[in-house]
Amino acid sequence: MLTARLRRAAELIAALLFAIMLGAFLIQVFTRYVLNDPASWTLEVCSIAYVWIVFFASAVIVDQRQHITFDMLYKSVNPSRRRVFAVISTASILVMFVVGLPGTLDYIAFMSKKYSLMLHIRMDLLYSCFGLFVIGAIVASALRLRRLFGRDWQKEL
Repeated sequence: MLTARLRRAAELIAALLFAIMLGAFLIQVFTRYVLNDPASWTLEVCSIAYVWIVFFASAVIVDQRQHITFDMLYKSVNPSRRRVFAVISTASILVMFVVGLPGTLDYIAFMSKKYSLMLHIRMDLLYSCFGLFVIGAIVASALRLRRLFGRDWQKEL
């Protein structure tokens, strides 16, 4: 119940970010082609909203099985071997993101000294979505590994 509400809230946040991106895009079209005086801040809003949609949604909304994969070999083997493939790939993702997390967070903190060109927003706030994505990938991978080693591992394939 709580997970469903959190998921719904995350979907609403992503939809709001998309609406902001679309609104900024429409303002840009109007100011550029109707007023012949383009609003440059709209490009920055579109870029920021797009980056946040991609990383936020990937971190908290999109399930690992919904990501694009090349699974011809994976689909051609029996379920027990699929489980081995899933454990290896999920553990690899987990290890890579855990190893990269300190550097990622350090870089995001470093970016607090820089500001965006038009809106003058601190860059660490803008890039924090990537930190959220990395942490989300770590949590999702750990939970998937737990399910793959559980009794109902077939459901995870």
